Amino acid sequence: MSTAGDPIRYATADEVLLALDGDTDPKTVPDHTRNRAITRAASATEKWINRTGRAFHPVRVGAVDEPRSWEVHDVQNARSWSPATVTLDNARPMPLDPDEGDTIEIRTGRSQWDDVTDEEGNAWAMDYRRRRLRVFERRLAISHRDDPNTSFVRITYRYGPLGQDVQINEDNVVESAPPDVRDAVAAKAASMLALNDNTALDIPDNGQLASRTSRSEALKEAYEDTAAEYSGFSSL
Repeated sequence: MSTAGDPIRYATADEVLLALDGDTDPKTVPDHTRNRAITRAASATEKWINRTGRAFHPVRVGAVDEPRSWEVHDVQNARSWSPATVTLDNARPMPLDPDEGDTIEIRTGRSQWDDVTDEEGNAWAMDYRRRRLRVFERRLAISHRDDPNTSFVRITYRYGPLGQDVQINEDNVVESAPPDVRDAVAAKAASMLALNDNTALDIPDNGQLASRTSRSEALKEAYEDTAAEYSGFSSL
């Protein structure tokens, strides 16, 4: 059974099992197969986000307590120098909230950084729809060993459901994810289950599992079709 500590998923175990074999009642499937479906759904959710860049729950960039993992920008990559304007790596950034651990820092020296999170409008501004960050202040102590244009700003933030209501149930399933996304993630998870020998033994072969390889390929194709729509390009 799922617990609150399970990874976020965009599809339930039942949805995965039904995608694998629509004629089998998920309630009749052994617990260990259901647990594999949950694990595959979590993996498929992560693959969806990495594949499309479209998250339907808040996803953090960088670990809050590890600045070295934060997103870093150089002035060389900026659209303009005054103010320095850069485009964040991920679409749909959520409004920066210090209470959530979001932080933006400007480099003040060779290895010193100044937290300016609470200086929105003065030190920086964000166009969240266009994911454009403008930095008005560059508080760098320039020395002959320092390049004032390198790694001038670093940030940890969340991206995903900008302007959307997020509904996550007690099993960590994002119920507010669009139906086609839920179906795609379920198909991806089911494609992984289709090639699992133990799963094939647990679910009766009523024709849909006669060729596990072909079934897996069909499910992956269904996933890719939807992923291509959300990402704007196909990987094929």
